[in-house]
Amino acid sequence: MPYTLAEAAVACGLDKSTVRRAVRAGKISGTKDEAGTWHVEPVELHRVFPPASRTEDDTTAVTRDAPADAATDILVNELRAIIRSGERREEDLRQERDRWRTAFENTQRLLSPPVQHQGAPAQAARWRDMSWPQRWHWLRSTG
Repeated sequence: MPYTLAEAAVACGLDKSTVRRAVRAGKISGTKDEAGTWHVEPVELHRVFPPASRTEDDTTAVTRDAPADAATDILVNELRAIIRSGERREEDLRQERDRWRTAFENTQRLLSPPVQHQGAPAQAARWRDMSWPQRWHWLRSTG
């Protein structure tokens, strides 16, 4: 049964791109299927690249159809717990951000001067009617 590039890389302890380069360079014969996936025969692969030495606790070469075992279930549960704690932390940060934003907006409201709606149009009209020297004199006198 032929290997895919990923399975071939795991079988030899190499990177997938190394196996792909060897196929394209002609060192290893490989075929491409209709889906565009490369396949390499194990005999061809191990003629050029020796098999990787494997240990009992090596979990890098798990096939897609591998049955779930207790160790995998434990790891999945630990990862789910990590994701949940990250989501809780994210929600806490959102709430803290909202509290700070509200405090900032309240402070800005307290510090901003009150708007005087009655005199503003009259002052704007007066300012438009002034020449540049008059505006300069007015600005210098008001400090």
